Amino acid sequence: MNIKRPKIRNCEEKDILNAYTHEEYNNCIFNKNIDRNICICDTTFDSCIFNDIDFNNIELKDVNLLDVVFNNCDLSNKCFDYKMLDRVEFKNCKMVGTTFINSSLNDILFSDCNTRYINFSGSKISNIKIIDSNFTDSSFIESEIKNMELINVNLDNTEFLNTNLNKVDFSSCNISCTKFDMKSLKGIIVDSFQCRNLVGMMGVSVKN
Repeated sequence: MNIKRPKIRNCEEKDILNAYTHEEYNNCIFNKNIDRNICICDTTFDSCIFNDIDFNNIELKDVNLLDVVFNNCDLSNKCFDYKMLDRVEFKNCKMVGTTFINSSLNDILFSDCNTRYINFSGSKISNIKIIDSNFTDSSFIESEIKNMELINVNLDNTEFLNTNLNKVDFSSCNISCTKFDMKSLKGIIVDSFQCRNLVGMMGVSVKN
């Protein structure tokens, strides 16, 4: 599946310490961490790159992301609920407990990310690609998903409930303890070993 890549133009280096509220940031690259707490709110980042930024000291409120790349960032426990993200890439990021509840996500990439406990409940997702990432204990409850590609993703104990996963291929993923309901199971693609596990979860015994 091809997803649209972020449209990154000629970026000017900026200090995230000077990212003020009620502004729009265009064509910026952020490379420097900060050592004190700040809050960024009511802000849009458009055509921006974040490299090696630890967001533990940065509170994000009402932040929209358009054509943004996060490289080696820590976004754990950040809240993107009810927000819009278009053409955003998360590469080698830590995002434990990050939430996208009731958000709108279009053309999103997660690659080599630790995203345990990430929450997409109630979100609308169009074109998402997840590669070599840990999505253990995550939630996709009542999510609307259109076009999802999963490659070597750990989905242990992840919940897919009341979510349409038709034609989503799980065959390269760990779904040993993944929770599906009947709606979510319909039309998914698994290998023969995974099929036996899924049947067992439903209380059905397979006779050899």
